[in-house]
Amino acid sequence: MKAVVLEQVGGSDKLLYKDIDIPALAEGDVLVQMKAVPVNFIDTVIREGNMPPGMMPDLPYISGVEGSGIVVESNGTALAKGQKVAFLGPIGSSTYAEYTAVNADKLIVLPDSANLMEVGAMPVTYFTAYHMLHNVVRAEPGKFALIYAGSGGVGTALIQLAKVAGLNVIALDRHDEKVMQSLKLGADFAFNSNDNWVEKVKEVTAGKGVNYIFNPVAGNTIAQDLDVLATLGHIVVFGFLAGIGETNLQAEAVKHFGKAPTITYSEIYATYFNDYPLVKASMEGIYKLLAEGKIMPVYSTMPLEEAAKAHDLLENGKVLGKVLLTPDRQ
Repeated sequence: MKAVVLEQVGGSDKLLYKDIDIPALAEGDVLVQMKAVPVNFIDTVIREGNMPPGMMPDLPYISGVEGSGIVVESNGTALAKGQKVAFLGPIGSSTYAEYTAVNADKLIVLPDSANLMEVGAMPVTYFTAYHMLHNVVRAEPGKFALIYAGSGGVGTALIQLAKVAGLNVIALDRHDEKVMQSLKLGADFAFNSNDNWVEKVKEVTAGKGVNYIFNPVAGNTIAQDLDVLATLGHIVVFGFLAGIGETNLQAEAVKHFGKAPTITYSEIYATYFNDYPLVKASMEGIYKLLAEGKIMPVYSTMPLEEAAKAHDLLENGKVLGKVLLTPDRQ
């Protein structure tokens, strides 16, 4: 089969499109023919060799942690050949390939009518968004949510899911065209984060601030977040695109102690490895909303052999929503 293999860390040129063996199946695994393979930032971090100590996988390595496809070998499990499936997997799921082995218990079985591009675009980003909204902050209708990087993968999912949940949505992005895209996706307000967005957020919330903030940027942004947070508000940090920053978190929080702020760090694999039933229930909820036409992923597609180009686009901020690699050679 064809796969994209990382044999040494570095730039996108280190992603090698080559022939390798179809994976062997362990007990409980099924063989899935991949149809949609999303590219995630974690893939670029691993490719560059910049994972935290002890978390870097061994090389050679096949990237990818999610996607959708068709069961082609059920291996004695309850699944059947030909069933459409989607899944969120751990690092090492090896989805940048024509086939991958997945534990049958970690697959979401889909109806025959499912669009494999749509469902394949959703596991990581939509679970991340759904989990933060419904399991972490337990969002209440009528509240205000501030969403960083509104045109990104998780951002687009958050906007859609937040509107379904009845929230007032304020989106941030670094470019005017992406600000406009957030409005098209359903955000009630959207601001360029290079401008004085703090005052604009205070204005549209009548000075009360926002109840929920979803921040994948971190760095030193926590000071601004606390400034615009409403009393009893909740900040969820789920990434560090701007690094750790130099902000003294406790010192900043004390300045706003009267708001009784809650600050949570959300990492999906903590839930995945410790409460997978919650992951599965959330994923089923997401696909129910998709089937009802209440949400729709934003994505583009590229052939699997163009994985290096997809990484470049993602790292340069040129991806709207998700980019999917398509292993089918047609």
